[in-house]
Amino acid sequence: MKAVGIDLGTTNSEVAIVENGQVRVLPGEDGDLILPSCVGFSDTGKVLVGREALRQYAAAPERTVKSIKRWMGTDHKTTLGDKEYLPHEVSAIILRALKQRAENALGETITQAVITVPAYFTDAQRQATKTAGEIAGLEVLQIINEPTAAALAYDLRSEETERVLVYDLGGGTFDVSVVEITGEVTEVLATHGNNRLGGDDFDRLLQLYLVDIFRKQHGVDVPDDAVTQARLLRAAEQLKIDLSSHAFATIREAFLGTKGKTALHLETEVPRADLEKLIRPLLTETLEAIDRALTDADLLPGDIDRIILVGGSTRIPLVQEMISEHLGQTPSDGIQPDLCVALGAALQAGVLVGESVDAILVDVIPHSLGIAAAVTTPMGIMPGYFSVIIPRNSVVPVSRSQVYYTVSDEQEVVEIEVFQGENAIAEENVPLGDFRVENLPPKPAGGIQVEVHFDFDINGILTVTTTEKGKGQQGTLVVNNAGIEKLSSHELKQARADLDALFEADETIEISTEETISVVEIAPELAALLDRAQQTLSTLDSEQAEELEDLLAQIENANASKSAELSQLQEELSDFLYYASTNDE
Repeated sequence: MKAVGIDLGTTNSEVAIVENGQVRVLPGEDGDLILPSCVGFSDTGKVLVGREALRQYAAAPERTVKSIKRWMGTDHKTTLGDKEYLPHEVSAIILRALKQRAENALGETITQAVITVPAYFTDAQRQATKTAGEIAGLEVLQIINEPTAAALAYDLRSEETERVLVYDLGGGTFDVSVVEITGEVTEVLATHGNNRLGGDDFDRLLQLYLVDIFRKQHGVDVPDDAVTQARLLRAAEQLKIDLSSHAFATIREAFLGTKGKTALHLETEVPRADLEKLIRPLLTETLEAIDRALTDADLLPGDIDRIILVGGSTRIPLVQEMISEHLGQTPSDGIQPDLCVALGAALQAGVLVGESVDAILVDVIPHSLGIAAAVTTPMGIMPGYFSVIIPRNSVVPVSRSQVYYTVSDEQEVVEIEVFQGENAIAEENVPLGDFRVENLPPKPAGGIQVEVHFDFDINGILTVTTTEKGKGQQGTLVVNNAGIEKLSSHELKQARADLDALFEADETIEISTEETISVVEIAPELAALLDRAQQTLSTLDSEQAEELEDLLAQIENANASKSAELSQLQEELSDFLYYASTNDE
């Protein structure tokens, strides 16, 4: 039975496999190795995943969602059409599409996977990812950290030990890990990061920048409706990509607003220096995280033998320049930063199912774990202190125990509050859950011992068990992760059935070649737009009508010649019709 590796990314996702000792990313039917992490529903209720959903985003943001990974582990609900979805349910749709892609490419059923997460993901976020995989019909063999997977993918095997710094800047998250590689063993020494920093933040800064330019050009604000803002965000993302390879980039966004009957466009040339000025403060934060990880690993910049860049946002030249300047060496290249995480996940999947793969993974826990406890000070007993049971950067899997004592006479109840984080004050950290040990025997303060046992498994899931040493009574913490606690077998079966129905309803009927005719075909979406355009022509003034007729002529020529410009022209037509209908209201 084959197992795949999946990089479930904020912006893009991939699926990879090990075959005959070689690892490769599996393509979709269009040959694309990357699946945009975007989900939507068409106006007819068909589920859209990937590039098809992304194309719809700017025109129908109310039926489309991207960057859902930023909400993983929370009870944030996304409305798509007439139904609400939790983050892990949207992620399950993406994972199901990747599963389907793998099965089509390999010609067999795939049921097992290793899925990656940011190293700094919390327990709740990891559990949500595992749940998403299970809903998608996958047995999740292991959840592994993205920087660790990337380190596995780079062929750095040598007899001598190498210390590698993995800098992972994706669409929504940032991680840095210090890894030691000796022969087949990859051991993580330390990790640090920020779950709310990535390319999405750069896009939003550029979006605000474009809003400001539009205001200066036309003296009015960009309309604040969802469609217009989605178009601007899409334009900002493309601008970021263009400026990663060019010193200047031109943006043209037609029909972005109106002043009276006049359509307003945004057209300007943006220098890369402006992007760099916007994002430099955020990149400085990533350098501080590098320093923290090096300190935790007890290393200096000069002790690092190699720097690996992971994530599409590392293509921005300023990222590479700031890292080089900060650490005194140029990062390595050789594997596409977008693909190396999926490749590493596939290697680990291969190891777990017995493929002949030379790789052994030793990972670490990203956050300290402990409980709130009272401590004795010269001023008396002070409650609310964070007592660490498993320190951050401990090798996983790991089990640790600590004994605590009652603080008052005849104390009947002990409250166990579990946190993760690094602050000495418990409440300043992330709460994971709490429970009570009750009916304790009446004894003086300090007379009752309670052992608290933490078990942190290879998937980053925590189990807490308490034992009162006198009577031997036990309690186990079931962490309530904002509604994404482990599903019952019945709930899981129902969720899978719902997902099956969603995908089965969208299987398209193939038209036989005998039924095709030798005319230029028009995609259904474009045909519907052209119909609307013809109906709209009679309602426009002469200037707007002339503009629309010119646009229709361009579309006809592009469609006949199969020009790559057709997609952009179709978006312009959609935008024109949207604003024409808005002005009529």
